[in-house]
Amino acid sequence: MMTPAQRQLLETTRALLDNLDDALIDLLVQRAEVVDDLWRWKQSQALEVRDPAREAEVLERLVTRAVAKGLDEQAVRAVLATVIGRRLRAS
Repeated sequence: MMTPAQRQLLETTRALLDNLDDALIDLLVQRAEVVDDLWRWKQSQALEVRDPAREAEVLERLVTRAVAKGLDEQAVRAVLATVIGRRLRAS
């Protein structure tokens, strides 16, 4: 059984995590909007939508930054590989 102090710490921490999760979703929405705009522009200019070299460069830059901040490389790589180079908006 938890003490009131333990319960309060747990609830406060969960609320913080909920706020961070909401912020992550907001950032993903913003990123998706920018990607959609960029892809539409590229299509209007008859350019290739995807740029695998740029995607790889961004992925490596972000993985390096994440590892330097103490995050697990494989976990970060998996998350970023899902986000980078993909259209997140539902059609």
